[in-house]
Amino acid sequence: MVKANVQAIDQLDAEQLGSGMMITDRRFFILAVSERMTERLGLAKEELIGRPASSLFPAERSADLFDHIAQAVKKDGCWQGEAHHVVKGGRTYASRMNVYALPGSEGEWLIWRFAERDCALSAASLTPAEVLRAIYASAPFAVVPVRADGTVQDWGNSAETLFGRRKEEAVGRPIWELFRHGGQTPLPFSLERRQCGEGMVQREDGTPVHIAYTVIPVSSSSGYVVLVEDITKQKQKEAERRRQAELAKKIQHTLLTPLIQNQAVTMEAVYIPSDDLSGDIYACYQIDLYRYGVIVIDVMGHGISSALVSMLLRSLLRGLIVRVVDPISVASELEKHVQNLFPDEANDIRYLFSMIYLVIDTKERKIEYTNAGHPAGLLVFDDGSVHELDKGGLAIGSPFSLPFEKGVIDYGRRARLLLYTDGILEEMDPSILQSIEKIRTCTQTYRHLPDKRFLEQLISQSPSLARPSDDICLLSITVHG
Repeated sequence: MVKANVQAIDQLDAEQLGSGMMITDRRFFILAVSERMTERLGLAKEELIGRPASSLFPAERSADLFDHIAQAVKKDGCWQGEAHHVVKGGRTYASRMNVYALPGSEGEWLIWRFAERDCALSAASLTPAEVLRAIYASAPFAVVPVRADGTVQDWGNSAETLFGRRKEEAVGRPIWELFRHGGQTPLPFSLERRQCGEGMVQREDGTPVHIAYTVIPVSSSSGYVVLVEDITKQKQKEAERRRQAELAKKIQHTLLTPLIQNQAVTMEAVYIPSDDLSGDIYACYQIDLYRYGVIVIDVMGHGISSALVSMLLRSLLRGLIVRVVDPISVASELEKHVQNLFPDEANDIRYLFSMIYLVIDTKERKIEYTNAGHPAGLLVFDDGSVHELDKGGLAIGSPFSLPFEKGVIDYGRRARLLLYTDGILEEMDPSILQSIEKIRTCTQTYRHLPDKRFLEQLISQSPSLARPSDDICLLSITVHG
């Protein structure tokens, strides 16, 4: 809000004997500077706005100086002293400085005034009231003083622009009459405490406007100051981002391969992103008349970056699985791809992903697999016996390189395979070991159900799966002996 309030501090600076002024936030980042200040430093406003104020002072002194300033402002409301600051070209310049918090903003803004070294700088020469009046007159957000009875006391230029109403139309009217959209007011007035929120108002011409507002009780006058900012463009951008995220989500879902359904093998899946996009992905392909390749991948983290990596991997899978087939060879090829995509020297970017890949051979009635740092898959037979698919190696992309191991399991009769990512473990029970045991028990108990009903029973063990903290992917496969 203060960044655009340059004219106000230029006017104030011009009326003072000082030779520079700037406004920072409570983290000491520069929000606005006066023309005199830019001349003093030899830098343009564009070069200063957004920079930390500490960058204007010698590095070896700035830490102690800013500690003293922060402590003094917190304790006394202001700091006054002498300091050297850096001007363009690297030279240092000695100045008298006065730094004080702007009352009413809870210390959010700090006013910095600079003067020549031999010029006394009085803390009283520029009152907070003057600063507030200048901000009120030209700030890019509406500042509306309101009496105790809720009627508008004054109506500045920014309020006229935001609401589309002239001063004479607003002063004296109840504030809630002006904060209306569709017959409703978003403004919950309270005499006791400061309130913030968002809502919509309607300009005089009928145009709806998204606003963010803050209602600040002023105890000395038993009234209020209402700050209102037009956030319509921000809301439009947010809506566009949501639309783009939803589109990306649909694209990601279309990349999931169709599940195989035939007399030899049936499959069902559950796919729940923790965010709009997921770092988990599954794929299944028929390699030849009797063999099927199935893979589940969990990219480190979740959200956009993980989703991009998973979609990149997805583009490799079909050719890799159908061409290479063997689990150890597929894992090794993926390792090489990751090393090529993210070499060690590429800005320290390293992506790990766990994976379980298996080949189901319905003619030989066997399953070959490798597990690269992934939760162990479960193979449950009709008699309730369980085999864990835990042989393999480290996650793909690990800085440690070890050979992968292949596991082989024969099945001469019907069996249920469950593959899953670790997101479900965090949701079923606070204890990971307890979660694994619950999944194992559920798989044994409901092994006779069709794949879809089995997954429904598994999901019902954790009602919080609708909004998980990590991506979740479950794949149930029934092999018919």
